Amino acid sequence: MKRLLYNLKITFKNKELIFWTFAFPIILGTLFYAAFSNIKTAKEYEPIKIAVVKNENNQLYPAYTQILKTLSEGDGRILDATYYDSKDEATAQVHDDNASSAVIFENEKDFPELIVEKSGINQTIVQNIMTEIEQAMIAGRPFDNPEIKNTYKTDYEFTMIEYYSLLAMACLYGGMIATKALDKNLANMTASGKRVAVAAVSKTKIVLGTLLTSYITQLIGLALLFSYMTLILRIDFGANLPYIILFTAIGALFGLALGTFVSAVFKTKEDNKDGILTAFTMIGCFFAGMMGPQMKYLIDSSVPIVNKLNPSAIITDGYYALSTYGPNERYFFDILSLLIFGGVLSVISILILRRQKYDNL
Repeated sequence: MKRLLYNLKITFKNKELIFWTFAFPIILGTLFYAAFSNIKTAKEYEPIKIAVVKNENNQLYPAYTQILKTLSEGDGRILDATYYDSKDEATAQVHDDNASSAVIFENEKDFPELIVEKSGINQTIVQNIMTEIEQAMIAGRPFDNPEIKNTYKTDYEFTMIEYYSLLAMACLYGGMIATKALDKNLANMTASGKRVAVAAVSKTKIVLGTLLTSYITQLIGLALLFSYMTLILRIDFGANLPYIILFTAIGALFGLALGTFVSAVFKTKEDNKDGILTAFTMIGCFFAGMMGPQMKYLIDSSVPIVNKLNPSAIITDGYYALSTYGPNERYFFDILSLLIFGGVLSVISILILRRQKYDNL
């Protein structure tokens, strides 16, 4: 217990580390809020115009038209769908900016093709709607629920992808804490590590105690960030608080495994390791939609394997799945993915650390 408190005290005295893992995510969240708050207070929402090509021979066409009809009706409608007899007519509407997207039904059993000519919020929202319909059909969920329109309108926030990716960044930035803490116990990195190497104490206990300290520190930082976003910025993450806490704890655990991996594998200066972690995290968050949700959907539709292996995207997707569908299969699949990837990194780190030998200290 004394060692744990001592390690916590040392960690919190590292001002640079505390800034990047505690203060920076809060500052970034504040900037996101300042940039996106006007979206919520904007003028009355205008339905997004889309051009749909008729095709009674497509087996999915009736189900899609029923959903699109539901989304195009009422005062709170999201879409304004217009139907055309040919692909040329529909694409011409997109080309002339009379519609944001064209939905093309061709082969009998295929899902429709979405055609756009430029990127933007409307195009991304339509892409997201079409993706959700396709995934729901694959999962076998029914579409006779008239509340689908209201559910999407009230529960889904386009800008929430930014906040989810911010939480993902905070989870992975926690790896810096593990890297710095572990380096202090490595004989080839610091003077304190040399003393640990020759001390008559269990190295395993020292390392595990150090990692536990890092994990606790990381959880404190994430708790502060989440509290700030919910209580101060009034960001609504939905009603599944226990599942949010569980997912955040697992995301932090992956961040810990990532930091341990970087510390064990890369034999370089501490600042260089921080640079590696930062670059990996920010590139991953970019693909996950932090700098614009359009990028997430572009990667998901063009090179889906990238975000399947991208920890930032997995964490972002977990929060999104939880807020949209609740704790369903997609949410638990993201948890399983993080645990598997984190486990692989941890095993590699343990093997490397156990094999380290020094000719002299």
